[in-house]
Amino acid sequence: MLDLMRRYVHGFVNAQDPDAARSIMAADYRLHMGSDTLVGRDDQYLPAVLHQMAQFPGLGFSIHELITDGTRTALLFSEHGHAERSPGHGAAWRGVSIYRAENGLLAECWVEQDHFGRRHQLAVGEAEPVRPVALDPWSAHEPADDTRREQAEVALQQWLGRLTSWPPAEGAVDAGSSGSTQPRIEVTSVVLNAFVVEGARVAFNATIAGTYRGGLPDAGDPGVPVTTAIGAFARLADGELTDLDAISNRVLVQRQLRAAREGTASRTP
Repeated sequence: MLDLMRRYVHGFVNAQDPDAARSIMAADYRLHMGSDTLVGRDDQYLPAVLHQMAQFPGLGFSIHELITDGTRTALLFSEHGHAERSPGHGAAWRGVSIYRAENGLLAECWVEQDHFGRRHQLAVGEAEPVRPVALDPWSAHEPADDTRREQAEVALQQWLGRLTSWPPAEGAVDAGSSGSTQPRIEVTSVVLNAFVVEGARVAFNATIAGTYRGGLPDAGDPGVPVTTAIGAFARLADGELTDLDAISNRVLVQRQLRAAREGTASRTP
C-alpha cells in the first residue's frame, strides 16, 4: 500500500496529474469529509480535487507522519500554497486522512482538513509556516499486529465514550493561529468511522454530535444541535490515549449554525 500512497502524494497531488489518480484509485472511490461523501473517482472526487487545485495552483502536500497496517494508511499532513483569488495571500493548513486499499487500488478515504484555519490565514494575510516534515515516511514500518489493533479499538471506544464535551480538556485541537476559536459542543453521541494503529501510534476519524454551547463569533445561538467530524493522531500508553493532535471540521459547524439561524429568520412573522 505504501507504493500506492507514494504515487498518490508525488504522482497525483504534488504533480496535479489526474491521470495518476486514475491509475491508483478504484472507479468507485469514496471520500468522506464532514457530512459529505463523494462517490466515484471521475464523477465526483476528481472534479472536487481539481477545483481546489485551481484555487491553489502551486498547491503542495507535505507529510508530517505516516502509519500503516498494510491495508489502511493514515497521514498527518499539510497542504500549502498561494490562493488564486487572493493575490499575495497564502496558507498552510493541516489535515488527517485515512486510506483503505482493496484489490491493489485505493478504495476509500476519511479526511478532515483545517479549512477554518485556512480561511483565517487568507483573511489576515499571514500564512503559517509549514511544520517539520517526516524525514522518511516510507521506511521502517512495523508489521501489522491484530492484537495491537484490538487493543487500540478498545482504547479508542473508551476514550470516545467518555467524551462529554468538545474540544476535550487535554490534547491539541486545530493547533495554529486560529486554534483557540473553537465551537463548544455538549456531546450526545460519537461514532468511530475508521482507525489505523502501528506500534504505539494510532490515527482515527470520528463523528461527534451534540448541542452547540458557543465559541464561534457571529455564528449562532447556543442550543442548536450540531455535528462535527474529527481526524486525529494519538499515542497509546497502557491502554489509554495520550498526546492527542486533532483536526476538527469547524466549517461544518458554522454551516449548520448558519442554516439554523436562516431557518429561524424565515419563520419569523
